[in-house]
Amino acid sequence: MLKRRQVLLAAGASISGLPFPAFAQTAGSSLKGTPIENTKLTHLTDLRDAPFVFYTPKVDPQAVLDIFKAVGLPVQGKVGLKVVFGNNRDRAKMIDPDLLKPIADELRATLIESNYMDSARSDATTHISTAKELGYDRVAPIDILDADKEIVIPVRNGYHLKEFITGSHLANYDTLVSIVRFKGHNLQRYGGSMKNLSICLGTARGACQIHSAAEVTDYYRPSSSKETSESMADAVSAALDYKKGRWVFINIIDALKPIDGCSGTVDRPDLGIVASTDPVAADRAALDIVYGLTSDPELRKEWEREHSVDVLDYAEKKRARFQELPPTENRLIKAVFCLKLRRHDIE
Repeated sequence: MLKRRQVLLAAGASISGLPFPAFAQTAGSSLKGTPIENTKLTHLTDLRDAPFVFYTPKVDPQAVLDIFKAVGLPVQGKVGLKVVFGNNRDRAKMIDPDLLKPIADELRATLIESNYMDSARSDATTHISTAKELGYDRVAPIDILDADKEIVIPVRNGYHLKEFITGSHLANYDTLVSIVRFKGHNLQRYGGSMKNLSICLGTARGACQIHSAAEVTDYYRPSSSKETSESMADAVSAALDYKKGRWVFINIIDALKPIDGCSGTVDRPDLGIVASTDPVAADRAALDIVYGLTSDPELRKEWEREHSVDVLDYAEKKRARFQELPPTENRLIKAVFCLKLRRHDIE
């Protein structure tokens, strides 16, 4: 598979007077003047069938809305912004509610989330109260997906899961936007689009289902790291199938102090935002940006092992299981991505 540091050259379109997308001929020239101009983007490619990932070096509320518009998914019906509220203990790691306000207003969206095993998020009443304490009620209405009941959605050709448990309210949404604060060095498993669409989209029982590789749903029982990654890939495929072609994935890579103790990590500034209709491509790009900060390939491999980046490999292998289906049906993910830039941000 090609991994040349080159992106496609094309003309830009215009949205609200801003040029979208803007391409440059090579990654080196296109990224000049951005926080990642010297970053090694291992999975950047010029393969024309690779998913597009949009990147902006800005991290502010308007940039979140602008990058969603750049992706170009037509907005239909009721819009849900899938976020993770977290709790007061983890407040410093969670997404800033202010970053969500313009996109929520523009799309007339609802913030959606599922209950979890955490006592601050274990039922809808407590969960909404926690979200309000953290300021998310200032952004948009809040909907806990499993406030009424759960549903099971099918998993095709799963590693372990035959179905995935999520909240019944997911059926009510026609356009879905996953927005996360990307965490490369803050969790045992990195936190990005894949996690938001699996462990964090599932109900508490769905999360138990993933952690145990479908062995139990009523209590937390960890399986092996490999089995958990495979189960996450199963859940992501189920969510994508359930709302086919209706997702956008936004990873906000802002300043976040590493707290995992990984060797070689340093405090980093805001690095930008990436977005795609492909969750694996979005996470690949974000991981390339964060882990590409090291010039030591062995250290990068150590970081990737430590934070279970293998979930992306299992998702790619799972996509290959659908080869009997037409190409438009089997493109769950690709291992590489093409990059599109917001030129007006860097000129």
